[in-house]
Amino acid sequence: MADKDVLNNEQKSNSATPAAASPSSAPKSASAGAISPDLASSDSDASTEQRGSNSLIHFGRNTYAVGLFWQPLQDVDDPISEIRETMESDERSNLYAIHYGRAPQYGIGRSDKGHQEGQIVGSVAVLDSLSDKTSFVAVFEVEEGWWFLAARNDLILPEEDVLYHTEKEAKDAFYSMMAVPDWGYKVAPASWNIDGAEEMRAEDLLKTGLQVRLYSLSAIRGTRVLLTIVALLLIVIAGIVYSIIFFMDQEKSQTTIIEPIIPQVTIQPVEPQREEEKPWEKLVSVPEFLQKCWISSYQLKTMDIPGWKLNQIVCTPKGISTGWKKGEKTRIAWLETALRDQYKIKGEVQVNETATEATIEIPFTDLPFAASTPMYSIQKLRRELTDISQALSLPVQMSVGQVVIEAAAPENQNAGKMQQQQPQMSRVYNYLSFSFSSSMDPPAWESFFKPFSALEITKIEYNPTAESALTENWRYEGRIFEINK
Repeated sequence: MADKDVLNNEQKSNSATPAAASPSSAPKSASAGAISPDLASSDSDASTEQRGSNSLIHFGRNTYAVGLFWQPLQDVDDPISEIRETMESDERSNLYAIHYGRAPQYGIGRSDKGHQEGQIVGSVAVLDSLSDKTSFVAVFEVEEGWWFLAARNDLILPEEDVLYHTEKEAKDAFYSMMAVPDWGYKVAPASWNIDGAEEMRAEDLLKTGLQVRLYSLSAIRGTRVLLTIVALLLIVIAGIVYSIIFFMDQEKSQTTIIEPIIPQVTIQPVEPQREEEKPWEKLVSVPEFLQKCWISSYQLKTMDIPGWKLNQIVCTPKGISTGWKKGEKTRIAWLETALRDQYKIKGEVQVNETATEATIEIPFTDLPFAASTPMYSIQKLRRELTDISQALSLPVQMSVGQVVIEAAAPENQNAGKMQQQQPQMSRVYNYLSFSFSSSMDPPAWESFFKPFSALEITKIEYNPTAESALTENWRYEGRIFEINK
């Protein structure tokens, strides 16, 4: 369960002022400070097997590969196609391992990190040894450094299988994960004195766990190239045979044949129906949105405009909006001049009919988008959020909703006429919406949202008039899409 002391300390550290709530309070990425692949040895001999290799650890005669990039396995029946697609995004990736556990996944390795075909995958062995708990965060002190590993819901997290050079880097990664609640196991050196953590020997877990090994994809890639060459040769041979037969028929034909004139009819090709874009294929990056909303909200709060009182601030992926209430002996022109000249705010001020309130909307134009594939059903999502809600004593409201997307209309006009008689198909995508209130600033919730894929923050509301920073002056709303059935 969550370490409530750590969570309470985080809540106390948040302040309603920009100075006290600096961006440094946001959880750091657990992969920060990881050993860089560019520093790996480029020798082609057996030097990569020596102790101290970039992503290898050794116990006796056994060599274990660590530092793999992990992803959930979507297609268990045809995993190679999915693995090949991931590898094509990085030319240096050439090795893989598959773990067919309660939650199938695959890891990607690279030769320039010391990985070789046949090496035992360390993270799978530890995951199997700790299979009685679905989630754990662990640091093991090994001869090569400090090995950091985190798993959630029987899945090794994508960038949390790391071999660090220094103890400080490993400790920073461990503490950043403590913002995520409900770890089944916490494994750390006894010298760190972490409440609830247990020290374990990596060697013992590696010996008792499942021995999954790395495999090379080069043979499969070579077969694919060979099949392509054979296919091209067959096309060329077929073309030659067709040409020979055509010219032989021309020589045999001596009689002039008058062919009837056939009126030309232009047949427009039927354009294939475009596949609609799924809702989760273009979501605003959650960490970027949290940071942008937090900084923009505090900038608006710190503006001093005499005679005007700031109202509630609302952030959405499209932008931020707020308003001011007019006091005595002030004018709309003063507000507009302060926003434009003093604070350099770009946006048109809207005034109500009585000229007592003014509002402004500032668009977010630099937020990046990211695609994220759903992983869980509505029932599984509800259980996870309920468990976290109970662990944090945080009331979370949940409800089920749908997004309906109509089938894309064909671009070709003739094709459209042919399909007018057919009903347009539509797709329905289910999601679980959630909302809760908290005194914690947006960056502090990045680790809370990180384990969920296909998650979108739809709205963040901030009450800048709260008398204390410990009040629930932030409200978060979002939704998580369900996996396709």
